[in-house]
Amino acid sequence: MNVTVIGGAGKMGRWLTHHFIRQGHEVTISDIISDQAASFAKSIGARFAENNIAAVGDADLTVLSTPIPVTPQVLREISRHLKKGSIVTEISSLKSQVIPVLVEIEERNVIPLSIHPLFGPGARRLEEEKVALIPLVNPSFEVELAKKLFPGIEVIVVDADEHDRAMALTLSLPHLINIIFASAISDEDLNVLKKLGGTTFTLQLTLSESVMNEDPELYASIQINNEYTTQYLEKFFTRYEMAKEWIAKKDYKKFAEFYTSVQDSLSKDEDFYKSYERMYRALEAFQHY
Repeated sequence: MNVTVIGGAGKMGRWLTHHFIRQGHEVTISDIISDQAASFAKSIGARFAENNIAAVGDADLTVLSTPIPVTPQVLREISRHLKKGSIVTEISSLKSQVIPVLVEIEERNVIPLSIHPLFGPGARRLEEEKVALIPLVNPSFEVELAKKLFPGIEVIVVDADEHDRAMALTLSLPHLINIIFASAISDEDLNVLKKLGGTTFTLQLTLSESVMNEDPELYASIQINNEYTTQYLEKFFTRYEMAKEWIAKKDYKKFAEFYTSVQDSLSKDEDFYKSYERMYRALEAFQHY
């Protein structure tokens, strides 16, 4: 199969290129950063196309690994040049703006597929990973197609609105918490903190530093382009301000009541009481990496 990866010079684009080459496909890549894309294509045995339109003409599968804000625009750019009967998919972590364009493309006798890999470019075994799938035309066919393109993956079917709401809580909020935590400790002596920090700090520092290793444009897009982010940030900061006031007033009772209330809610999660053990296993894995 001829596969085109648009955005092939980015981190996830490179992962996709490696993946499809390992699957035995012929891969073409294009990217706005043409020099890096050309160099990468040469190093891995892929073809390089000067532009997106040239890249998709003979593709049986076109995969977009492009920034969130431009993905709908790129889809419209290539829509009239996609081969009839071919597949076009995108991996955007936000879906509200891209789904209407994919529906339009389906009317051109092209098969649309909307997925969101719930893993990053460091993934090694698909059998341990998940992908969210937003159904468009034929959900059962699309699930099987995703499994065929990414053998071993677990497919989670979810509608676009529910997906984007979940991303506000699973991406936007954790990212921002880690960015602010990193900012708060960045002026301190990290060597001293690492020596004195316990398990919680060690894991939090690892999370924060991994977040700070990513592309700032991508992380800005995840925050700014999700219409639900502000809603959940307001909820978070309202509760933060309450806790801050209790701490300032040394109100042990209010803080303990709040803590107990949250604890009771989380304990409904069947994995809640395993979390402490998992934390130590994770720390051991970090220490031996």
